[in-house]
Parts: sequence; structure tokens; C-alpha cells
Amino acid sequence: MADITDEAVFERASAEHTELLVQLMREFYDFEHLPWDGAAARSALGMALDDPALSEVWLIRRSGEAAGYFVLGFGFSLEFRGRFALLDELYLREPFRGGGLGRRAIRHAEEVCRARGIEALRLEVEHKNAGAQAFYRAVGFEGHERYLLTRWIPG
Repeated sequence: MADITDEAVFERASAEHTELLVQLMREFYDFEHLPWDGAAARSALGMALDDPALSEVWLIRRSGEAAGYFVLGFGFSLEFRGRFALLDELYLREPFRGGGLGRRAIRHAEEVCRARGIEALRLEVEHKNAGAQAFYRAVGFEGHERYLLTRWIPG
């Protein structure tokens, strides 16, 4: 399924898009200065593509070019009225930034959530990334005065 809006195409990704998505993920991780483990990224992407109950991966194209991607991961929280979506790794390549494509991606993510009966769309943003924080607040996201903590569970 693809949604076409002002030359922007949101295409639900599948396994055939793996190599392109891994390339985009690598660009995103480099841009955000995140540690990159190609094998782990490929494995997680495979899980995301294989199980629509866990997530949906979307390619963003403009004028036929791969402009970026985003992932919606699905979780559950009593506080957030049941099922919620986590907007994970919204990334736009540099030539596609600043022209409204990010806003359209957020709107598309909201439509996916509505179709699934999800009322809350959440995301993470780095404390030091003031530009991203301003963008997300401008499109309606609200901050919470709390920390998101992670504990890795060894196998």
C-alpha cells in the first residue's frame, strides 16, 4: 500500500527493501552518532518487516527517490489507554529536509495509528537535539518530565 501526497509516496516496506533500508539506517545512525552494529540492525529490521503485530516499516519517497524511512513499533500501556505506537527512527536524507516531508510523515503515521485504533503516538529524541525537539513540539508532541531508562537483558 502506498499513499501519494504532493510528490511524496509512503510505501509500506517489505523484505525486498532490506538493502535500501539498511543503507538508510546506517545513514541515520551516522547522522545521530549512534553505535552501529550491522548484523544486529539487519536482524532487528527483519523482525520489524516480518511481524505486523510488532511494527510497520515505511519508506518515504519523493519524485521516485528514496528520501527516508520511519518505523512504527507497537506497545501497550495503561497510562496511554492501551495500545500505543512508538515512532522509531524517522529519518530524512538531507536534500529532503525542511520542505514539509517530515510533517507529512507524521500525518501518515497518525493515519496508520487511527486505522489500528491507537490513540497515542510516542517517540524518543536526544536531549541535545534541540532542532528535532522543536520540530516534534511544532507538530503536536508534548514532553514528559521523566527519563526513559533501558536495561539490556543478556541472553
